[in-house]
Amino acid sequence: MISNRSQSIPIDTVPVVTQLAIECLTEDRGDDRRQRRTCCGCLESIFNWMPVIFIVCLIVYSYYVYVWHLCLQNMRNHSAIVLGVVLFWYHLLLLMFLWSYWSSMWAKVMPIPAEWSIPDADWTRLIRANGLEERRHILSHVARRLPITMCDQNGVVRYCGQCRLIKPDRAHHCRICQRCILKMDHHCPWVNNCVHFHNYKFFLLFLIYASVYCLYVLVTLMLELHHAWGFDFDNVDLNSVQTMIPIVLAMIFTGATVIMLGLHIYLLLLNRTTMESAHAPMFCVGGRTRKAFNLGCCTNLCEVFGDRWYLWPLPVYSSRGDGLTFPLREGSISSASSADF
Repeated sequence: MISNRSQSIPIDTVPVVTQLAIECLTEDRGDDRRQRRTCCGCLESIFNWMPVIFIVCLIVYSYYVYVWHLCLQNMRNHSAIVLGVVLFWYHLLLLMFLWSYWSSMWAKVMPIPAEWSIPDADWTRLIRANGLEERRHILSHVARRLPITMCDQNGVVRYCGQCRLIKPDRAHHCRICQRCILKMDHHCPWVNNCVHFHNYKFFLLFLIYASVYCLYVLVTLMLELHHAWGFDFDNVDLNSVQTMIPIVLAMIFTGATVIMLGLHIYLLLLNRTTMESAHAPMFCVGGRTRKAFNLGCCTNLCEVFGDRWYLWPLPVYSSRGDGLTFPLREGSISSASSADF
């Protein structure tokens, strides 16, 4: 429950420019929907899908190189058992990679419940409010029965001027998706979707399977190249050169996916989003801290992957909670210090 805790944190004076910006954001956005149907909206949609198209083209190219060029052409001298095992593991990794990628891309952004919306009467009072204290009073009244612990830098209840609602803890407005997102991590162009509470597990699995897939392709291609070349570069032929190009691409994307995976595993074990890592969240009591949601590595892992371990490798929803409230580390708020900023 939120209450007026103006004594707990320092209050900064909000300039008049900020008030004017808030009023600008609260103007009627009905034209935005009509604009999406215009030519500019279509071009923007095509541009947003370009990274996904690029990934799909790479997958198709890698399938051609691996299955046709490597396995069916260059590995004909191997036994059928070896070839079958190589193709089995390749297609299994490819299936899990595509499944998790699809789930990350098409996971539905769940709407924030209606009880978080700001009533019209309170909204009118809010946009006409004169000064920080009046806005604080209005928002505290609206959010008096909502389970929130976070606030903005001035100690005022966080709200969205475009969606006209009180922001739940860890929720943020995405300017690309044009809506507020529960536990928003970031907007990922490679999946053309926000990484958020309901698809964060899918996104992590996508990075895991993408890294293993790229590494598997890289290792088998390098083994085949070594088998063709040995250590004698006089044996280089056209087939070997055709294998070198996929190896270079596999090295690039293996490195990129492993780095991304390492970053998100680090954030997962700390129960921290990318946005919270860049900017420490502000709490109504205790001020700024990045440690409030850190419940320990094992608990943090279960917060995302759920309690049923047999569902962990599968891109099916199994996370704890509802995305509106999150358990806090005991004593983390009251013990916040300058080192946490």
